[in-house]
Amino acid sequence: MKTYGKIKLAAVVAVCLIVVVAVLYMCHAAKSVTAGHQTEVVVTPTPVNLDSIRAIGQWSFLTVEMDEVVDTVDRGLFSSDRISVAYHGTLHYGIDVAEARPGWVIIAGDTAVSVVLPPVKLLDDRFLDERNVKVYEGRDDMDFINKPTVRAALVRKAKAAMIRRGRENIPEARGKAEAEVRRIFSQHGYKKIVVRFEDDNKK
Repeated sequence: MKTYGKIKLAAVVAVCLIVVVAVLYMCHAAKSVTAGHQTEVVVTPTPVNLDSIRAIGQWSFLTVEMDEVVDTVDRGLFSSDRISVAYHGTLHYGIDVAEARPGWVIIAGDTAVSVVLPPVKLLDDRFLDERNVKVYEGRDDMDFINKPTVRAALVRKAKAAMIRRGRENIPEARGKAEAEVRRIFSQHGYKKIVVRFEDDNKK
């Protein structure tokens, strides 16, 4: 994902959240007046507003560049050669807004909001640059490495290793997601902002 594309996506997300927050706040401003005092109303976002945000799709908060070395063996008639190759990957971690559950944004009172975000995850499994493979150790035999069965096995091993190593980045991505959501609502006057994730209880 290019830097321009990520900036454009973040801008679209922020604008949509701003619109929803503004609409919800105006709705909440209409309070019932009974016997000379005001009755507080708790407003839940309408499905239409939520749909407009879910349509944004994936929201990336952290991009990680990673290299992984994997091995294969070229078994000949009289000998076997071990070949190590290096792959490069670009992994994006964030949330898929389309997966947000109904009621994920709740306005309570004039300055309180509760947000439940979908789990942070690896957004795209097509993160490996399969064309940019380099021999790290052993015989530089690209004809062998590019054999369909050999190539598939190497790619599978490299991706599995990167996904496993990449899990350590999820806490950082969660922190960035929470900070961004807090920033957006704080800019609109909300003082009590609770941000949680759907998978908090699974830890």
